Amino acid sequence: MKKVTSILAVAVMTLGIATAAVQNLNSEFDFLNDISKALACDDCHTNDTRGDRPIGKIA
Repeated sequence: MKKVTSILAVAVMTLGIATAAVQNLNSEFDFLNDISKALACDDCHTNDTRGDRPIGKIA
């Protein structure tokens, strides 16, 4: 009975660790998507006032 309990405990612990790893990877991909969206922004504006030229998307 002790062996069955030990094997079950290890299986539950392994499942918990795998679930935590998947959640961490998922949050990393969300972070990378946020960065790529910020870098590829179409309507971004800066405070640059040199030359009064339009900044951002060109029609």
